[in-house]
Amino acid sequence: MYLNPFDHAMERKGYRLTRFADDWIVLCKTRVEAERALRDAKMILESLGLILHPEKTQITKIDWGFEFLGYKVKRGKGLKLPENKVKKGPNKRNIYAIPTEKSVKRFMDTIRERTKRRIPLNLRDLIDRLNPVIRGWGNYYRKAHVRKLFNRLQRWIVRRIWSHRYKRWRNIGWKNHPESMLYETFKLVNLLSLIPDLKLKTASTR
Repeated sequence: MYLNPFDHAMERKGYRLTRFADDWIVLCKTRVEAERALRDAKMILESLGLILHPEKTQITKIDWGFEFLGYKVKRGKGLKLPENKVKKGPNKRNIYAIPTEKSVKRFMDTIRERTKRRIPLNLRDLIDRLNPVIRGWGNYYRKAHVRKLFNRLQRWIVRRIWSHRYKRWRNIGWKNHPESMLYETFKLVNLLSLIPDLKLKTASTR
């Protein structure tokens, strides 16, 4: 709420501002416009008794990319999948967003912490403990360019579950509790199933 005057002042000057809490970006067509936007933002914030963070504030090109709210946004190769697997049209500008490395690491650290072998949980309770983390993180990033990442992570999660149950990585978990059983019987959240523009034939992706 305190930064609402900043939003309105920037919009009156004609800038396209996006802000969440104290994180914000301004989209500009040229570097000259971006430099002017930065000067105007600094002046407006100083009038509110605030200053820009010297290390987090920068001018960058979409081709180089930037991080915002846990996303890395950049221009690059678009999502290439067969038309029968994608619900929406192609990304003509080749602009994509992915989770930052820091966000992926935090997610994996949380899953790793909840699947430690010394934690005495049965399989159903273990999955019930994992699902809120998987669902929350996955829903936040599900509209980004995450198909390959989600596929890799969910396979890793399954291996963590097998390791918890059978105390080692190379084990018989895939025989006793195959992926299809984890998803269908024990209702493990499937990251790929959260992607709204991806058509999946079944809940299991094995």
